[in-house]
Amino acid sequence: MAPEPLLVLGASAGGVEALLELVAGLPGDLSAAVLVTVHTGDRPHSTLARVLDRAGPLPAEQAADGEALRPGRILVAPPDRHLLVSRDGVALSAGPRVNRHRPAVDAMFASAARAGGPRVVAAVLSGALDDGAVGAALVARAGGRVVVQDPADALFGSMPRAAAAAVPDARAAPAARLGPMLATLVEELPLGGDRMAETPWIPTVDDGMAGSPDPAFLRPDESATTRMACPECGGGLARIDLPRIGYFRCHVGHQYSPRSLEAAQREAAEAKLWTAIAALEEHATMARYLDGAQGVAPHPDGGYRLVAEHSAELARVMRERLMRNREP
Repeated sequence: MAPEPLLVLGASAGGVEALLELVAGLPGDLSAAVLVTVHTGDRPHSTLARVLDRAGPLPAEQAADGEALRPGRILVAPPDRHLLVSRDGVALSAGPRVNRHRPAVDAMFASAARAGGPRVVAAVLSGALDDGAVGAALVARAGGRVVVQDPADALFGSMPRAAAAAVPDARAAPAARLGPMLATLVEELPLGGDRMAETPWIPTVDDGMAGSPDPAFLRPDESATTRMACPECGGGLARIDLPRIGYFRCHVGHQYSPRSLEAAQREAAEAKLWTAIAALEEHATMARYLDGAQGVAPHPDGGYRLVAEHSAELARVMRERLMRNREP
């Protein structure tokens, strides 16, 4: 059981601005440990902890693996590591990406729900797509509280809107009012108990299906297998159903909320189409080469030239359609 109340904050695009306002409004005597995950992309370093340290009265630093949770201190997920809560403090994980991100908000929220149960307050701030929605639903299911930045106040309202849809009783407020609101909710949290809330997933290196004799492998929380493949690794996807949101996870551990899965599939489909275009263009070039190469018997009826023209035309049409229809 997490020894102190937990305040977990998740954000993506436009979320740093909201975090600065939120942190500025937190009191210096906050009784909760604060964990922050913001999508960092592929950057090797992050200055977010230093920025948040100057933004309000609470000290902030980048989290280290195995670090203890202490009230009134902010720990920030480092690039390329999930920030997770354990019985002993925090853990950094290089486990599979969640919603195409590492660190991911859903991963942090799910582990907080498991470790803290009703002693957790989760807030979803500005960001695109829907990371944080499943995690918010898990926090609410474990008895915790969920707050979202008012989507109208967010630079990107998609993430807080998705979380509010998954948790209809989530409270909403502009970023400037979130700090005092969250501090009040922390003080209203129940006294700690000695239980671990059920949560479907915390990434570990032994989460795979290799030890199972069942080809239709499902974990206890998974609802059904699907015929879809994971866009990242090609493993089979299972569906997990919560009361107001369903999501998907492969047996390796890559996990997707609905909109994140659609975006990942769209990217994977585009990559495959470009691969097909490359193959067609290479074939057209090779066929043209054979059409006039010394020592190569000519193809009957000019076949090399004809197949080269066919492949080149198909590649041209696919390229034009792909570029014309690509969403910004």
